[in-house]
This record gives sequence, structure tokens and C-alpha cells, in this order.
Amino acid sequence: MVVAAGARAFTKAVIVGGGPAGDAVAAGLRDAGFRGEILLVGAEPEFPYERPHLSKGFLLGTVPLARLGLRPRDQYHELGIQLLLGVRVSELDLEHRSVILESGHRIGWDLLCIATGSSARRLAGFEESIYLRELPDAVSLRAILERGEPLTVVGAGFIGCEVAAAARRQGCSVTVFEALAQPLQRVLGEELGGYLAGVHRWRGVNLRLGTEPAPDLEPPVVVGVGSSPRTELAAAAGIAVDAGIVVDEVGHTSVPDIFAAGDATRFWSPLFEERIRVEHFQTAQRQGFAVGRAMAGTPAPFVEAPWFWSDQYDVNLQYAGAGLAWDQTVTRGTFGQPPFSVFYLRQDSMIAVAGINDRHTVARARHAMERRAKLTPQELADPAFDLRKAGR
Repeated sequence: MVVAAGARAFTKAVIVGGGPAGDAVAAGLRDAGFRGEILLVGAEPEFPYERPHLSKGFLLGTVPLARLGLRPRDQYHELGIQLLLGVRVSELDLEHRSVILESGHRIGWDLLCIATGSSARRLAGFEESIYLRELPDAVSLRAILERGEPLTVVGAGFIGCEVAAAARRQGCSVTVFEALAQPLQRVLGEELGGYLAGVHRWRGVNLRLGTEPAPDLEPPVVVGVGSSPRTELAAAAGIAVDAGIVVDEVGHTSVPDIFAAGDATRFWSPLFEERIRVEHFQTAQRQGFAVGRAMAGTPAPFVEAPWFWSDQYDVNLQYAGAGLAWDQTVTRGTFGQPPFSVFYLRQDSMIAVAGINDRHTVARARHAMERRAKLTPQELADPAFDLRKAGR
């Protein structure tokens, strides 16, 4: 039993959402010494699994189904985490401190965490397309790639670019439509986005930029045009929502004893000094773990810089940051000749870094960012300057 919030004893924690954030919340609860009951309710029938592989190794067959799990299944039993999978929550009853399942069954809680993730943004006229979000979508798409069918992709974000790369490696002809001037422009900017456009075109992708596709495209079509946080349950219950479930640096929502974690949240970042919403696997895990510890009465602000990677052909793109607006870029190395990295600055402070086949620079820059190191553009551009020493 864990004692929190003064003299109140909490004996049961319920987590709504079976993705990486919900899984990490459960682990964080146990790690911080919570000895009560933990119930993880997931809408998908599968055990919690790693979604990044769905657009990378799983499509290519290099990551088999058996390796997708976030942890060995026996570990849930060892940690005393109960799983209720293939079940949807239809309502949060705050007055009676319970969640209501679609079946009408009620489950009581002392502590609640909402980790409902995000949904693929849908395009009108493309209702029958593939939206690569969950395992069945990836299974269907992998079968198409294995047959070598021509593929159309709408959206040149991370999902679209990775799917295009996987399809080309399988020998499929690929056409990609992107409304912006370059792939991944919002995150990487036009210059680095333009470099990736060249990578895809050199590999044979028919890349149509600044173009909206007509809805009468011949199937199969994969649509990857971003995602939206699943905030419906929280909003209906009266929990504060603003482009995500609003939480503080340890995951508290606007309602006592209710927390939220992962893609569904817009959390306060002490590092960037603003609320951010991040749609990437590692942040969902790391922030979720911190939220679980906070639920158990051991709060510590989540102060890490979000980090993620993308594999496209022989290009490994790594990025650290929260996709915030910048006013200056600085390149380390020769742009367009890997390895090289681009730093993104706002008011002379580094707020992000993207590296092409340059993982060491990204890792060192990320840690420097977390140390709030003050670095000049000259230091960032100089390969001889050791980023590991910055801010120490």
C-alpha cells in the first residue's frame, strides 16, 4: 500500500491505454514502490508492443512479430500488473471514481492515469486507405509490399517517408504526395527536408511536392498526415484539454488523483519552459515512467529532451528536440555529405538538433541541451569542439 496526498491510502491504480506510455506508467509505479493493485486496460487485443517497427523493420521482415513486445509477457506477472486487453473504456465516472467499459462494467480506482495515445488524422475521400497506426494495419501493408504492388503514399512525414523507403527496398514503385514544399518541413525546415527529398528521388520515388492528391487514386494508398491526441474521454469527464490533455511536469491533470501520460498529453516541459506535445515512442515511455513514479508518491519533473530516430534506406536520421519554432540554423560538417548535423536555435539557444548518420553528435547535443549549456554558433559548427564538455 502506498500513502499519498496526506493521509489517504491508495490501493488500486487503473491505467487507460495499453501503448508504450501506459506500459511505462505501470512500470514506474512499481519502481517507486507502489504495492497496490495495478490494472492496465488496453483497447487493442495485443500485448503492449513497439510501434516504431511498424513502419520500419516489421514491414521489411527484419523485426518479426515475436520481437515487437515491449517486455517479456512473464514480466507483467512478475511485476503484478494485470492486463485487460481488447476492451475499450467508454466513460470516466469521476464522481464514483470508476471507469466504465463499453460492456457497461465498472472498474473502481484510487489513482487513474489516462494514456490513450493518438489517432491517425483522417482525410476526406480516403476512408478506405491504410492508416498505419496499429499492428493489423502493418500486417496488411507488409502483404502488399511482399507482393511488390505499386504503392501511393499521401504525406511525406515520418510515416510516409519510412513506408516509401520500405516499399522501394521491396521493389515496389512508389508515388508520394506532399502538400508542403519538402518532406518533414515543419520539423526539419526546407533545407534538410530538401536533402531528404533528394534521397528519395535518387532511390526512385516519384515525389510530388506542393501537391494535394485527388481522392480517386487507385489503391493501395497509405495515408500518413499526422495524428490527433485521443482526448475524448478526458474532455467528456471535464478534465482540462487544450490540444492534448493538459498536465504538469509530473503528469497531474486538472483533477486530483488523475494523471495522464504519452501522446495524448500536452505536458509542461521545464527544459523548454512551455507546454509541448510529442508523438514519439521514446518520450511516451520516458515521460510515462516518470508519471508512474509520481503516482506512487515519488514525483520528479520530466526534464529530458525528446529524442527519436528514422531509418530510410541507408540514412539514419536522429532528432532531439520538441519541434519548436526556430530562428537560426547551424550546420556541423558538410551539409549533404553524411555524417553531418543541423542545430536549430531560438534567440541564440539550441532547442533542437537533427543528424544524418551522425548519432554521436545528436546524443552529445541532446545531453548539452538538457544541461542548458550555452553554446555559440561557432562552437556548434566546429567538429573539433567537444559537445560533451559543454555546460559542465
